[in-house]
Amino acid sequence: MSLVFRDAVAAALPSEERLRERLARLPDRAWMDLALLFAAALPEIDGVIALQGGEAFARALAASRGIPVLQTVNADHNLFPGEVALVTGHLRDGLPEMQALMRAERSGLRVLVAVAAIERTGAMGRTRLELHDVRVQSAVGLADTPGGLTFERRTPPGLLQRSS
Repeated sequence: MSLVFRDAVAAALPSEERLRERLARLPDRAWMDLALLFAAALPEIDGVIALQGGEAFARALAASRGIPVLQTVNADHNLFPGEVALVTGHLRDGLPEMQALMRAERSGLRVLVAVAAIERTGAMGRTRLELHDVRVQSAVGLADTPGGLTFERRTPPGLLQRSS
């Protein structure tokens, strides 16, 4: 994982509010460093769909692969048929990602993978997506504890690698 990204996350813990602020101020170079790590591990895709909060990560990932970023997918406007990745800044319960997945499928796109900068490991996001045959890859797993957020000590499948 990119040390700049990990250090930015570590400096914000245990506060979720500080984490959001820190990620919003992260320089483009840090997102590109993180994207380059993911670019090599992703399957062949034709584009990325940027979810709210994941725009900078999506732009960096798309630039590293030479593919377009699809800001929105509208069922009435079929952009192009192909295989895509969902890119989110913070995977929690997976509901925004599931909505994007359904919109993409109605537009003729096939979502192969969801890429998350941050994954809340106690939430249902990973499970919801994997039940729809979407692999999940995340850079950092965070656990909710009584004292606030902390790095996940367990290694969930897909943390910097493909999920099964």
